[in-house]
Amino acid sequence: MVKVGAIIQVRLGSERLPGKALLPLPFSGNTSLLEHVVANAQSASSLQQTIIATTTRSTDDVIETFCNEKAIPYLRGAADDVLERFLQTARTYELDVIVRLTGDNPFVMPETIDQAVNRLLETASDYIISTGLPLGTNVEVFTREALETAAKEATEAADREHVTPYIRRAASFKRQVLPYTSPIEALRLTVDYPTDYALASLIIERLWKTGQPVTHELIAALLQEHPWLQEINAANSQRQVFNSEEEEMAAARKLLQSGGFTRALRKL
Repeated sequence: MVKVGAIIQVRLGSERLPGKALLPLPFSGNTSLLEHVVANAQSASSLQQTIIATTTRSTDDVIETFCNEKAIPYLRGAADDVLERFLQTARTYELDVIVRLTGDNPFVMPETIDQAVNRLLETASDYIISTGLPLGTNVEVFTREALETAAKEATEAADREHVTPYIRRAASFKRQVLPYTSPIEALRLTVDYPTDYALASLIIERLWKTGQPVTHELIAALLQEHPWLQEINAANSQRQVFNSEEEEMAAARKLLQSGGFTRALRKL
């Protein structure tokens, strides 16, 4: 039997919003942001286990305490080599298929996880990524074999820090895209800045009920009623991870061209 598990990478060293994973969500609640991530993963029928992978830094001792108090399986590993941390976790818990989640994305839907896992198994792919959903709600699923290969072959720092760029780039892997169409695709539903946290708190305060994930349909209806909500964090930017130098250069050229910086474009 194929063992499928979610690995949630989390640390408390965020510069923009320190300690965000354990902040209460909503503001006045007793449930942490990370607990929402764990609960949504545990609600996915395709997963046999949900594991937290944090770092060995002393600042993350509180994550270990949290896991022990909540009886959540965990592993502590390298702070910067997240690829190796994932591999250690997958080996320790004997996972064959891994769903990669992060501790700052409380709106990933169990249904998205299940559909991505099923697509990977049905197509015998090495890697699946969903697209078309709001930032912070798409998922990645990959095999343990692909993770082993990436950990062995990947040498670039960005490949080690972000887990999947090498798998997304190398020709040896069979990849699939799981496309979605969402009326709220442009919405930021990750929690990286204080204003992201404010929006997430308002959404959870209004829509969340214990044991029932906040669906994107509910959020879309809330935005129709209160369209100003989407402006709360609209100015925030997301650091982009490029698969190659060529991809990063192409993005830079596009940005310069859209801004009319023709002289800089010629030099680039």
